[in-house]
Amino acid sequence: MACNAVGRGYVWGVLALLTVTLLPAVKLAQSQEPCRYVYSSEDSPDGVIASPGFPEDYPESQFCTYVLQGKPGERLRLKFNALQIEGAPHESNRPCFFTCHHDYLEVEELNDADQPVRTLGRYCGDCVPPALVTSRPRAQLTFVTDETKNYGGFQVDFNFITNDCGGTYRVAGGVLESPGYPGPVPADVFQCEWILELSSPNNDVSLQFLETDIAYEDAELETYQVKHDVTGALVFAEPVKTSDSPDVMETGPDATALIVSFTSKTGRGRFQASWTQFTHIPANGTCAGFRCAEHAGRCIHTALVCNGFPNCGSTDTSDERDCQPLPGGSDNVVVGIVVALVLAVLLLIAAACVGHAYRQRQVDKRGRPLRSTDARASTRSNRRLKENMKVSGEEDEEEARGLRDGNAHT
Repeated sequence: MACNAVGRGYVWGVLALLTVTLLPAVKLAQSQEPCRYVYSSEDSPDGVIASPGFPEDYPESQFCTYVLQGKPGERLRLKFNALQIEGAPHESNRPCFFTCHHDYLEVEELNDADQPVRTLGRYCGDCVPPALVTSRPRAQLTFVTDETKNYGGFQVDFNFITNDCGGTYRVAGGVLESPGYPGPVPADVFQCEWILELSSPNNDVSLQFLETDIAYEDAELETYQVKHDVTGALVFAEPVKTSDSPDVMETGPDATALIVSFTSKTGRGRFQASWTQFTHIPANGTCAGFRCAEHAGRCIHTALVCNGFPNCGSTDTSDERDCQPLPGGSDNVVVGIVVALVLAVLLLIAAACVGHAYRQRQVDKRGRPLRSTDARASTRSNRRLKENMKVSGEEDEEEARGLRDGNAHT
């Protein structure tokens, strides 16, 4: 009996231990299946995604997935409206850092089989990240929580977009323009995002707005600098600070890219900006490209010199000085090309006429070319014809003389 009691106690003890150990896992597993949502661009071209119970505190032990499925050629824009997830609080004078050890919201791009291929960011804390645009038509948001602290959660607006503007650039510089610039924005374009990536840790990006016609009720124009880690996950994001002019934005230390986001709400609003990737060099350092005059520590690529846009800064136009046009100008070049074409046509016509005249001299009455033997035979034939005509003429003359004599005797 004692052994049976001990055995029963041992069994109950094991069951209790298993219950305490596995209950959270069972609870988490049970929450996975119902907390899954799928949005298709055909049924939901736009919408709102939020944590369970938002804006109230989210439950513990959650594993929620939000799958967004677009058609080929589409991309996805995500705009974060609210973020309150367990994590380090954000200091107002510091950029957003996302180091998530407990609860988090993760954004991933998916392939056609809905398998993750790239992580765009993992977010927590209370710093709202900037909007982002995927490079693929499919994406997934995953929200994971543990059993400890609960907060207000998150809310994200999503839009499937089809316009082909914006993109990722990793070159020396260039020009950004609103779609249709300088005219109005096309009706089917409402959001564009340009990601200007730094090609070297020693580089920075400068963005100078040359023209802006933006009213808040018509359009929005935003700039952010961001940093990604070696895995491509977003580490921080913050608005770009102005440089020596309100129209010039420059990246700061540790930034890996500058993002320019343009949203047209009513089909109005436009802008034009030049951007430059430059290297910092010391006063006695060597610049492999073009050294700006007033920003002496700035070295830009030679391809940006005399390109019609300022690339050294708003107060430094040294890259656009002493730019000599081609000799004669473009109009003279066009005129020269036209004259050369006309002369070539005239020469071809003259050559054709000379060849035709030569061939005509070599053709007889029957219209076929003459060989040298045919030419000699033709000469002999003409000589015989003339002799026959002479003999025939003499016979006719004698016959006529005989007729006159006969008439005289009668």
